[in-house]
Amino acid sequence: MRCLDLAVSPGFSWPNRQVEIPFEGYRVVLQPRRQGPDDEAELTATVSVFDTNGTSFEVWGTVASRFLSRLAWSHNGGVVELFAVGSNFPEKPGRLGQGTYQRSGWAQVEPWDFIYLPAADNQEADLALGLFREGMSVNSAPFAFLSYFKVLNIHHGGGAAQKNWINDNLHRIWYRPALDRLVEVQKAEADVGRYLYEEGRCAVAHAHGTPLVNPDSYTDRRRMEGDLKLMRELAALFIETEFGVLSDSSYWKSLREGGSPKTELLRKVVQEDGRVVYVPEQLSA
Repeated sequence: MRCLDLAVSPGFSWPNRQVEIPFEGYRVVLQPRRQGPDDEAELTATVSVFDTNGTSFEVWGTVASRFLSRLAWSHNGGVVELFAVGSNFPEKPGRLGQGTYQRSGWAQVEPWDFIYLPAADNQEADLALGLFREGMSVNSAPFAFLSYFKVLNIHHGGGAAQKNWINDNLHRIWYRPALDRLVEVQKAEADVGRYLYEEGRCAVAHAHGTPLVNPDSYTDRRRMEGDLKLMRELAALFIETEFGVLSDSSYWKSLREGGSPKTELLRKVVQEDGRVVYVPEQLSA
């Protein structure tokens, strides 16, 4: 198999025409959701991964997913994977029908001038970005909460260490919705780390005993939706501070303060034939 086409539903603005992006030695092509005059049906947004040497479906799928986790992190929005198709025709990306699959509610825009694709230097950082994308993509507040909490579990196996890390880093929360939720929780809970661990993480993961989160209880649902804002920010903070993977805003701040672009920053280049390709910024000057 020489390429994989993956249908997706992005949770952020997607390019409105085909673009090519280098990623870990592979050629990745993004296509928009579209319906041309010769198309019988609407075509879904896709991510295609190419390598003329070929490889297995599992390797292709892993590469595509890891690429999406980095793109989702830099754009601060989830990406739902709809279905994947393998191919032995690497000359051009596939055309996958939208059908009744989930459509993105986000606008399609002119290809980004720059793309920040963070480098993850180890398997733990890879896992953290994957869990964070899972949390942003899943349509369930309790399960999203659990995905974010599992980011902390990568470094801290025990509950005590996880609770301590939360309590030690609450002062770093600045995003207003998360900060507002923190203030609400602190009115009733002196130990926020304990609350998020026992009444959040454990209550979602287990159904025997109490506390637990009942999926049919709107009281539980609304509480989890509120706590999700706080847990998402804590997970993002953990990824930045523990794994050194900067958010998009932190990365651009580092450049404004005199940092040098690395291969993580890609610039849009329009070729003579009209193709849109991205190249590392440090190589494009």
